[in-house]
Amino acid sequence: MDGEGKPAAAASALSRDHGYIQRNPASAYWALSPYLIHQHTDSSCSLATATMLLNGMRAIDGTGRMGRFFSERGLIDAIDDPHWLKEITPLEGNGISFLDLAEKLRRILPLYDFTHWAVDSRAVRGVSAEAIADFRAELTAMERDGDRLLAANYHLATTYGDQWDIGHFSPVGAYDAATDRVLLLDVWKADYEPSWVDLTRLMQGMATISPITNNVRGYLIIRRT
Repeated sequence: MDGEGKPAAAASALSRDHGYIQRNPASAYWALSPYLIHQHTDSSCSLATATMLLNGMRAIDGTGRMGRFFSERGLIDAIDDPHWLKEITPLEGNGISFLDLAEKLRRILPLYDFTHWAVDSRAVRGVSAEAIADFRAELTAMERDGDRLLAANYHLATTYGDQWDIGHFSPVGAYDAATDRVLLLDVWKADYEPSWVDLTRLMQGMATISPITNNVRGYLIIRRT
């Protein structure tokens, strides 16, 4: 990915479309947006997403403090995971799968005493009415209860309608039920800004198979227990 990528009209930029955030509590947005970062390599979107989620969890818990924020480097050093390090390092790194990130987050939580949080992985194998209803229910609960954060693993070209034929991770910032749109806090800031995408279109982006790992894509739910 480089600076030639162009976000498509399929996404509506938050900078010009912020009515929902102004009118609603949007707890996930406020927990995550102060920690929106740009992934430090072309293949480190999983690490950037994990870093944002952990900072967001501390924000929800009320335990975030100056000097205690998570960083990509601090996180990858703490987990001591050669596989993850290899897959986010150019030129050989291809990123990790949706299921791999779920497993790594489960290992990370006890390292930082997040024993009251749990990680759930939801594979999206098709854009069925049931799958859409399940995703919509989790997004609605995120907005209503303020007790969870979501992250999506999606195919860029399918989701944004651009030319990038690759998979990608980013946290979910909000859900506007009135328009059935999802706010993606995209961690590739060179080409994408936080943008609203149609829920069904995002589902289509998640309902794809990675040609590199041959694994399904989907979304993660990190919930207080």
